[in-house]
Amino acid sequence: MKSLEDLLIELLQQHECVVVPAFGGFIAKQKSAQVDFDLGVIRPPFREIGFNIQLRSNDGLLVNQFAAEQNLDYSSSLDCVSQQVTTWNEVLRQGKQLSIPRIGTFKKDTEGNIQFEQDRSFNLLMSAYGLELVGFIPTKPAVSTSENEAKNNRNLWKYAAAAAIAIPIAFYSIWIPVKTPALESGMFSYQDFNPFKTQNENSYKETHVELPRMEHISIETTYTDAYESHVNPKLAPHEPTITVIEPHVMYCIAGCFSSEENANRLGQKLTGLGFNCSVLHEGSLYKVSLGHGFSEEAIDSILKKANSLNIQTWILK
Repeated sequence: MKSLEDLLIELLQQHECVVVPAFGGFIAKQKSAQVDFDLGVIRPPFREIGFNIQLRSNDGLLVNQFAAEQNLDYSSSLDCVSQQVTTWNEVLRQGKQLSIPRIGTFKKDTEGNIQFEQDRSFNLLMSAYGLELVGFIPTKPAVSTSENEAKNNRNLWKYAAAAAIAIPIAFYSIWIPVKTPALESGMFSYQDFNPFKTQNENSYKETHVELPRMEHISIETTYTDAYESHVNPKLAPHEPTITVIEPHVMYCIAGCFSSEENANRLGQKLTGLGFNCSVLHEGSLYKVSLGHGFSEEAIDSILKKANSLNIQTWILK
């Protein structure tokens, strides 16, 4: 007769999930072949096994298979499985390592969690039966001459691009402070970056300036008369210029209505509170003013009084 471990292996070869009641569930998933270039081996396809301790509810698969193999009824089979699981849990509780042949090993970590590691020496994938590890010696692919030339050309272009950037920067770092007044004036112009532009030399041009003729004093004019006319010249009478400054009136507005009746009603109410109210008619709107002045300082007292009475206002300039 087959043991519980043997039945567990057969079920994992045929099913993707096998639950051991009160212990945990095994999840099987097929993995394709793998090539390890570092170790120089080719691993055949295999069936990867994972363990989930949260899958503890009895789904009947393992118990029914064990009952059929041992010729037991369901209850007796469940008792046998429970006894085996109790033994496994006791091993783990004592901090020892539990090993199930051809499946893997179980052990608790420092935090008390169960860690599972699959036994890779046995392949549970039936379709990969008889396939073993294949060893090989990894070699580096030969690099052709054309590939080397292409690589060298790419490196050459990298150096050329770096030189194309570095040479202009080095040239202008010397040209600008030596050949242009940019550092002295503190201003840069795009013309400063043109090495072929000549700087304008200072030049002088002769210009004839005509001075007004001096006034000729006649013999009849005395020196005193000429002095008086120079010190106290006679000015032609002219009209004085008067500039009129019109004051700009500012209104403290408490409400704006499309109905004149509503505006008058609010104005009467605010007048009763001590405001000098008036109704301004502009277009189709009637604005209720609490007062007016020629500056914001002049209507500041009106604003303070309105704010103390929780009256929302705005200034009309």
